[in-house]
Amino acid sequence: MPAAVVLIVAATMISTFLAPFVLARLYPGDTDFSRVSDIGQAYGAASAVISTLALGGVLVGLVVQYRQYTGDRQRRVEEATAELVRLAMEEPFYQQCWGARVAPEGMDERPFLYCNRLMTAWKQAWAIDVLSEAQAREYLASFFDSEVPRAFWRMHGDWQMRVKLTNRRAHFLMIVNEEYRRAEKAGPPSRPYEPPPSGTGVAHQEQISRIPRP
Repeated sequence: MPAAVVLIVAATMISTFLAPFVLARLYPGDTDFSRVSDIGQAYGAASAVISTLALGGVLVGLVVQYRQYTGDRQRRVEEATAELVRLAMEEPFYQQCWGARVAPEGMDERPFLYCNRLMTAWKQAWAIDVLSEAQAREYLASFFDSEVPRAFWRMHGDWQMRVKLTNRRAHFLMIVNEEYRRAEKAGPPSRPYEPPPSGTGVAHQEQISRIPRP
């Protein structure tokens, strides 16, 4: 696309520059210049149209390039963040570098980090329109039928809303909140918290009770 735009602009500039010489060669000194003038005016109008189209092509090319650049930057940030989360999941020792705990005291943080990755994947799929509202609600209904995702959203749902929102992203988060509240209203989840094999020494009901409810 950019190469084609450059070619169009170059061709327009060259043809505009050479036009007087071409007309001089075609029409010698004894020619009726009123006719040449008419031809020149017609050429000038056509040249103006071509120049306008070329300028429009340049602007379109710049917009496309800017969007590609912005999208590439966003993808690089998301990939770097995903890598950091992956390291924290594989090596729990690194989780303390994220600051305050993302899960209640005594509750393994790795499921919370995984919930965050799931939510990010769904938001990305929603943003590029490969996840429909019906599919999103189906996934979220299953998601919130487990105790860990409910605790995750109870603790971090407000944080999700503090990021820069587009209308589409805001609509997705509204769907998440609706499905979370629907699950809470329906009663306890079918899948309670499952401690890691090593155990945590804290009963899961006591852990969940530490999370303030809205």
